[in-house]
Amino acid sequence: MRPTSLSDLFRPFLETRAPLLFLVGSLALAILGNAVYELLTTTFGARPEFLIGLVITAALIFAFVALAFQRLLQATRAASGTLRIPQDQQVPPHPSLILPVGLREEGPERPILEWHLRDQTLRRCWLVASPQVRESPKLSNLRQWLLEQNVEVFVLPINDERAIGPSYRAALEALDLAPRLREGLPVVVDITGGTAMMSVGLALAARERGIPIQYYPAQYTATGVVRTRSADAPLLAVEVLTAGAQQP
Repeated sequence: MRPTSLSDLFRPFLETRAPLLFLVGSLALAILGNAVYELLTTTFGARPEFLIGLVITAALIFAFVALAFQRLLQATRAASGTLRIPQDQQVPPHPSLILPVGLREEGPERPILEWHLRDQTLRRCWLVASPQVRESPKLSNLRQWLLEQNVEVFVLPINDERAIGPSYRAALEALDLAPRLREGLPVVVDITGGTAMMSVGLALAARERGIPIQYYPAQYTATGVVRTRSADAPLLAVEVLTAGAQQP
């Protein structure tokens, strides 16, 4: 059973559909406010400068309380909407990542990168970008942010995000290059961002090379912004990986 909150206690008295309780609640708040005012003026006097200071202080307190409640409500909603990924279905942070970048400014790329940056695991990242994405500030911002995290960044340009072939070939290029780089770090391929055709191309390339595939189950607000904590981890696409491993 959910514990009773302070808002639950006051809600019946502030409900306009119950006139009597609403009237009693309004009178109680008015009496309380008047009592506090009388106490303050009796203690400090009713000088104009004091009254001005009292009004300003009350306005600041109201603004602070309103902002605090708003942030608390947002945090509660974000936490309640977080999808819990079972431990055995989570993708462990990888040192190398192939990540498609979509046009949506607030896309799933940041949460995905933050997961792989845990314990400074991520060391190399290939960003698959269409011509529109390469012209947008989003790609340069992501690249700069990754560089600040000491991550080696490569941009994989594709000429058509509406076709499977370009992202497929770009992913194969990265997967063929990764083992030859210093340390030969393990790679995971993400298929969350970008277009559906980009996701198919990346999945096919990973399947061909037997590389793990991940997907981040992002949740979006009404305005199209990714919720900060849509999921607590990227999801390992086990079925796709298994199918790839069975190829001769």
